[in-house]
Amino acid sequence: MEDAPLVSIVTPVLDGARFLPDLLRSIRAQDYPRIEHVVVDGGSTDGTLDLLRESGVRWESGRDHGMYDAINRGFALAAGDVLAYQNADDRYVAPGAVSSAVRALVEAPDADVVYGRFRYVEEGGGPARRRPRPQPPFSVGALRSHNFIPPHSTFVRRRAVFDRGHWLDPELRFAGDWDWFLRMALGGCRFVFLDEVLSEFRLHPSSQTSTTALGAKLREWRRICRRSGTSFARLVLHELLLVPLRRRLGRPPASA
Repeated sequence: MEDAPLVSIVTPVLDGARFLPDLLRSIRAQDYPRIEHVVVDGGSTDGTLDLLRESGVRWESGRDHGMYDAINRGFALAAGDVLAYQNADDRYVAPGAVSSAVRALVEAPDADVVYGRFRYVEEGGGPARRRPRPQPPFSVGALRSHNFIPPHSTFVRRRAVFDRGHWLDPELRFAGDWDWFLRMALGGCRFVFLDEVLSEFRLHPSSQTSTTALGAKLREWRRICRRSGTSFARLVLHELLLVPLRRRLGRPPASA
């Protein structure tokens, strides 16, 4: 495996001591032999730094402008040919998530992005009853209607970021992943879907998804829609009306 590409996984964290050990274990448990884990801490005071000092991973700590700024800083530090980011409260499926993603990239050398499925887990790490949305076949049109690409199950070639300039928008706080995928897709990057569960998304009340106010979400969605030529009204209809309605009715959300 000496010729296997180096995979750099970046984790932004702020006061993540409660869940960070679970993520670290999931990365150590991968069977892929060439992984670099870079943790960018925003100035934690809860014991996160003590965990990082003992972890053996590459890390730095200092004030940043939010999660996506921290991810960009991590990418800038990373040496890998394949880049990914994983939040401190989520985790990879072990042992084969990274090796499956790299295999898909090797088999599709013209692909810039490989993304897989994910599943929800409860706060304590056990299986959740909630199910992810069905993932439609990739198309720019579908991506413009809503984000169906799970960032925690996504792996991106270095060239898409460093050569084509597709960094994350550090001004965003909530929907930076959707904006990132849209800009890459509109810029000609090729996406490949891998029909495997690669990661687990933790449901808990202090997550970014749970704590972002509706007004902040709407402002970010509007900004992204204006930049990408996407219908803001269609997005709001899908995210705030269709998805909650179908969830209450016990039906899988519409894919597009």
